[in-house]
Amino acid sequence: MSQEKNKRRKTRRAAGQAPERQKRRRRKGNNILWYLLILVFMVTTTIVLTTTVFFKIKNITVTGNEHYDNRSLILSSGILLEENMFRLKDEQIKEKLVEEYSYISKVKIRRKLPDTIVLEITEATPIGAIDAGAGYTLISEEGRVLECNTPVLPEEMPIVMGFSEETPEQGSYLSEMDSDNVKRMQMIMKAAEKTGFSYFNIIDLSDPYDLKLYYQEVFEIILGTDSNLEYKMELILKVIETQNLLTGFRGTIDASYEGEVWTRPSGSVAIPDYSSQLSNDAADPAGDDGSTSDSGSATSQPEDNGFSVGAA
Repeated sequence: MSQEKNKRRKTRRAAGQAPERQKRRRRKGNNILWYLLILVFMVTTTIVLTTTVFFKIKNITVTGNEHYDNRSLILSSGILLEENMFRLKDEQIKEKLVEEYSYISKVKIRRKLPDTIVLEITEATPIGAIDAGAGYTLISEEGRVLECNTPVLPEEMPIVMGFSEETPEQGSYLSEMDSDNVKRMQMIMKAAEKTGFSYFNIIDLSDPYDLKLYYQEVFEIILGTDSNLEYKMELILKVIETQNLLTGFRGTIDASYEGEVWTRPSGSVAIPDYSSQLSNDAADPAGDDGSTSDSGSATSQPEDNGFSVGAA
């Protein structure tokens, strides 16, 4: 009898606990919902405060700039004080500065919390100049016109001949038809840098099969095509040093033959009129004694007073 009473008591207790468990589950579900709503509210509030109240710009600085006034760059960027730093349109700012200022090649916008914007400028370096008559036009490695009508040629800056446009606008790029010559200029300058070759102040790109360098009125250096430029320059350096050509020699150094360097002495070296030369109207330099160099001809041979150095 007592066992039956215990069973009834347990049954009544279990029946009373079931609704209580259901209530707890409902409360737990409601709590999770409230937590989610609170989280969404906090995230939304944080975003709103971040883009409206906090992180307002108090300072704007410029680094890496050497050619322009920092204030001009800041004004051109369109960045304003008290503006939220996370609402800036970085790509638009970069494109505007690069387009407006010829020496600027890259711009990085760095946010320095809590309130400073840093414009990190990377400037292009001129590697060659075009003589435009009234002054020099400086061009970058990418073929962009950095500066026009510069009255004085920068030190150790070579004059480059053979481009189709003599007076391009500042900030523009040389025309599409000059793209191959821009690449050849890059190749020559990189080869010269790697080999330490510095005996030239004029680059003549007028004929892609007869590339030439000139060093004052001392050397006319024939490279031929743009293949193996480093190797050719190394051979030329070897000839100049071993034969002591810097003292007393004037004439042509021909490295257009594979693995060989020929020299042809002459009374002087006639430098082409680079200030008026166009790529389709190239002058053919000749020495005072009438000697000429034609690296593209198989019959071009050294005179009796010349010498050659073959590949080591």
